[in-house]
Amino acid sequence: MYRLVNPSDRQELSLRMLFHPVGEGVYLRACEADGFRGLVAALLDAPSYESADPETRLVERLRLADDVMLLAQLQDRQVRVADRDGVETINVSTDEPFIRSLDRLGVVSLEPPVLGLERER
Repeated sequence: MYRLVNPSDRQELSLRMLFHPVGEGVYLRACEADGFRGLVAALLDAPSYESADPETRLVERLRLADDVMLLAQLQDRQVRVADRDGVETINVSTDEPFIRSLDRLGVVSLEPPVLGLERER
């Protein structure tokens, strides 16, 4: 489950994220979710993502990763897609590594306490 929020809204769900970067650390949107799958659903603006089968979710992460790669190329950055973490890599293996890799690339910004949470299994 996810919901769009203003950064000043009282937090109701466990994870918060800023997204739609416009540069210089400014993001146009904010959301919160009860899990990393919800954060991906918010990025896609697709509540159905959360209940989709694993193959469909992977295809959606790959589609979004392709969009991120294209935007990176416009900024003269070389980003690759993989099923594991790496430098300048979008990890599409599952929802949590995907969101965390987008955070490292500056595509999203996770609320600082999220960075220290144990990985979802």
